[in-house]
Amino acid sequence: MAFLYSLVSGINKADKSLIYIAAIMMCSYIFSDLLPILNNIYLDWILYDLLTIALLIAAILISYVLTSTASNYIILGLFVNACLTLAIYYDLYVLNNIDEWWLWSVYSIGVNVIDLLMIAVLFINKDFLGLIKLKSCILRFIGKDDNSCVGINSND
Repeated sequence: MAFLYSLVSGINKADKSLIYIAAIMMCSYIFSDLLPILNNIYLDWILYDLLTIALLIAAILISYVLTSTASNYIILGLFVNACLTLAIYYDLYVLNNIDEWWLWSVYSIGVNVIDLLMIAVLFINKDFLGLIKLKSCILRFIGKDDNSCVGINSND
């Protein structure tokens, strides 16, 4: 649905980045459901998340897709999903844990919430969580001793 919305709303715009991002995401989800690569579904999901991140970064680097709020949110969301899925895979298949504990709830809720946020950002393309502002603040703080970020004062 996010792809169709992006297609319809961006058909007459010069910047087609959201359409391309939504198409990449749609293909990733379809292929991950239909084309298993590895012997484990969790490993497949991790692989598809990482491949999708690589494809998005490649599209940005060759200027096919402009860096936007949506691309930042989706790359971060896919990375967090891959990390959560790796943690669950490790817990279930490496540690052979069969007892439910808080990680399972964090994974179940986290992956679904992140997926919804990625879909939402394709619709609105706004920094509704303030992650882009936080990223800019952190990069400014690390890059130089400016301290011009929100509430940071060198006298504190």
